[in-house]
Amino acid sequence: MFKYYITKEEFNTLKKDIKFMNAIRLLRMENIIVTFLSLITRTYINDTNSDRRDRMEEILYYGAVLYESLKTIYDMKGQLENLNEYKNHIEDINYLFQELNNPDSFVKTILKRIRDKLTFHFDEDVFQEVIFKIDLPEDEFTILEGESERSVDVNYTSIPTLFFNYLISYVNKEWSEEEKIKYIINEMNSIAVKLREVIGNIAGELLIGTVHRKEN
Repeated sequence: MFKYYITKEEFNTLKKDIKFMNAIRLLRMENIIVTFLSLITRTYINDTNSDRRDRMEEILYYGAVLYESLKTIYDMKGQLENLNEYKNHIEDINYLFQELNNPDSFVKTILKRIRDKLTFHFDEDVFQEVIFKIDLPEDEFTILEGESERSVDVNYTSIPTLFFNYLISYVNKEWSEEEKIKYIINEMNSIAVKLREVIGNIAGELLIGTVHRKEN
């Protein structure tokens, strides 16, 4: 076991250091991405309504985090592009930025829509668009269901389903729902793996000469 650390005194002196601040920003992004990569690949044993609710919400927030991370890295380009690790990963970085700026890419059509419309914002026009666009697959729409009257036992499973169905309507219309979901997760994971590698290595370079290594 090992760890990298800085002392309290060093931390206080680095609070205004832009390189240190950027490293922490990047590591925050990487940590969230790694968390979602782990969540999205786990198996739900019982596949209950709450499991399905959680899976849909995980996918939506995963997509939002990926888009926000891509956008942030792009906005930080001027502060990072002279770093060796930025240059070492320029092929992946150029690919990610091309996806970010291509109006027909998965990043723009799916991830940006998730981030702008389905997770971080609760604007009235967004909800109107979602509701008007969706045709219910069944004769009724369940607002909530529960095993008891206690709020902890209540699930709003159909609410994330509504928004998730809106999202997959922008994926190939000839595919089944299962194929659409698999496509979305695979594309997200592909982007996440590239982002994790880029972000982690750039953050590491920014911290050179700042952190100390200790073997436990």
